[in-house]
Amino acid sequence: MSQPLRHRLRRARPGDDGGALLIIAIIVITVVALVTGFVLTQGDGSLRATVALRDVARASYAADGAAQVAINDLRTGYNTGSGEPDPWHYTNEIGTGCFGYDGSGATTTPKDTLVLDGLVPKQAGDTQSVMSAAVTCTPEDATGAQGSAVPISNGNKPGNAILTLGTSSAESGFTFKTNGSGGAFRVRGGVWSNSNIVRDNNGTLESTQYIRAHTGCSPAAAMNAPVVNCSASTVADPNYQSDLDIAGTGIPALQTPPASCPNNGTVTLSPGYYDDVTKLNALTNTNTACTIFMDPGSYYFDFHNNSADPLYDSDIASNVGDVWTIGSRKTLVAGTRDNSDSTVPGRCVSPIEDVNANGVQLIFGGDSRMNIVASGQETAVEICGSYHANRPPIAIYGQKTGTATATTLSVATNTALTTSGSNPTVNVPSGTVTPATVTTAVVKDPDNNVATWTRDATGPGSVQTGTITMSGYGPTSTIPKGSVLTGAKLVVRHKEGSSTAGNASDIVFSPAGSSASQTVPVPVRTALNTDTVDLSTVGGWGAIQAYVHDNGFTGATAAYRMRLPQSQNAQLDSIQLELTYYVPALRGQTTAAIPGNTVATPGGAPVIQASGNSTTLYIQGTTYAPLSKIDLSLNNIDESVFRFGVIARSLVVFETGSFSYPGAVIELPDNSPGFGFETTIVQLRVYLCAGVASGCTAGNGELALTARVKIFDEGGTPSNAREISVLSWSHPR
Repeated sequence: MSQPLRHRLRRARPGDDGGALLIIAIIVITVVALVTGFVLTQGDGSLRATVALRDVARASYAADGAAQVAINDLRTGYNTGSGEPDPWHYTNEIGTGCFGYDGSGATTTPKDTLVLDGLVPKQAGDTQSVMSAAVTCTPEDATGAQGSAVPISNGNKPGNAILTLGTSSAESGFTFKTNGSGGAFRVRGGVWSNSNIVRDNNGTLESTQYIRAHTGCSPAAAMNAPVVNCSASTVADPNYQSDLDIAGTGIPALQTPPASCPNNGTVTLSPGYYDDVTKLNALTNTNTACTIFMDPGSYYFDFHNNSADPLYDSDIASNVGDVWTIGSRKTLVAGTRDNSDSTVPGRCVSPIEDVNANGVQLIFGGDSRMNIVASGQETAVEICGSYHANRPPIAIYGQKTGTATATTLSVATNTALTTSGSNPTVNVPSGTVTPATVTTAVVKDPDNNVATWTRDATGPGSVQTGTITMSGYGPTSTIPKGSVLTGAKLVVRHKEGSSTAGNASDIVFSPAGSSASQTVPVPVRTALNTDTVDLSTVGGWGAIQAYVHDNGFTGATAAYRMRLPQSQNAQLDSIQLELTYYVPALRGQTTAAIPGNTVATPGGAPVIQASGNSTTLYIQGTTYAPLSKIDLSLNNIDESVFRFGVIARSLVVFETGSFSYPGAVIELPDNSPGFGFETTIVQLRVYLCAGVASGCTAGNGELALTARVKIFDEGGTPSNAREISVLSWSHPR
């Protein structure tokens, strides 16, 4: 078996390479195939890359073109022809859009998307489809009309545009009224009520942030905001301090306004304390055309013209109630004047537009209140607060705390109200006086020191009169101007020379520096006796009160007049003065300050009220009246009425039939670095819709470009020459 095997092996020829050639051929064929395939693949990839690159360029050109169209519309003023004025330019005004607004109906619909149908059309024989675009425009907060020339942060503005703190069922927290079937009450910022929100007519409540009420919204469908919560929690009172509290100066000095306001003239009020509304109404509620300027500073209004007021005094004020009325044909401008503007608003420097704004703060205490009313003839009021970096610019302040407390200076506990200074002046026609020198100590206190006048038998037989005139009676602290003197008594220890009524003594009393005086009879006493004489029951008391109110009290004189027949004597041991008075004090808008105070009572009178078909009111600052109500009827206004938020117990606002302002009635400025209203910044986003001939939207398109664009209007007045700057331009990968 081994031989055949060996024979077969020997038959195989060594050196035969036929199999190797086959292998090489196979390898060559494989390599050629691979190279050919690779080359073919690369060629196809280049073709696809060329096609893709052409698509990218087409999309890029389309996106750039769409953005350029939008920017040009912002520059020249896009007008949809359905309600905008002509010319019209976008300035980030509430109720308008970057590309116009629909103002043809009762509501205003902003146009913030520019639709460019068939932006890149399909050409004949073109392999590419039609391409449309949609450009959305979003304004940046605190720019343009909603911008501020001053830095604004959470530290110097309220947390809400509207905050009502009342919780009583006797009144609604916030009530809005619109005259018309589809009117809108617009608010820039949040709305929060610790009770309810009620629509009392038609229309909707619109907020740029949220609408929250604790006890319901009526109707809920009328509330329009990104967040609506009609069963929200309550918000605490921010407890702002008044400028008087912050300064720690207490109540300012009493001011007396000018007696009248000349027709077509002006008058100026100074900061301070005002307690008589009849004097203010003599300026502001007469049928004369007059402008009243209020210089910068703190004004405290606490009127005493309500007979229910413990401080009411008919000799100082009349019982006309405590309402300060700004009537027809009057213009009131409070704050630093802007002499470059002669119209309202704009006549005082606003804290929203100038960090150097030095304005006013009108503080209302007790049941004092303001009513702005005009019918047929225009009344305009503009009140500007002061800018602060760390607290809101409060222009209207409702005093929360404080009551008036009577002060009684009694001889039993206070010996300051006695004679002082130089010795009393003694003047007798005849006889002797003992001691020969009557000093203050003799007649100061009831004691054994007695001044005696003994008349001898000489002279006429009739009764003669001698006097001891005492000065001083100054309190430890001067009683200031504005104080209300409610009581005064003279305590006299004396003896007459005869029991005959004709021999009775009397006292002539007069405040120091005053021409007003009282002659006070003293009962006849034949032995030393103490009598208390009530000055408030004696003629001339009203003049004494009025003098102390207008000038304060530093002391007084008391002239004791003795009447003696011959050979008789009279004695004076002492005359002392008792006073009861109220010094000026901050009084809260509470019933504790004034019983039955309607300002402090839910459902009662508002602290600020505006009504009438020709009334305009602008508050350039924050209104803070947490214990009272505000009630406004708005008509011919051109700007926001409350420009830094409102905090009140209750708020009622009615937009009348002539109301046409499309922006926010009440606004809270956005936080701002201080660009000012000349600069509007918008964000543009371009969405492309390939193959869509019409109806491209951000929802069905693909984001192809974003841009940030700054619009600058010199002086804040838009024109076709407005400056456009592209701050960023980006194609997403």
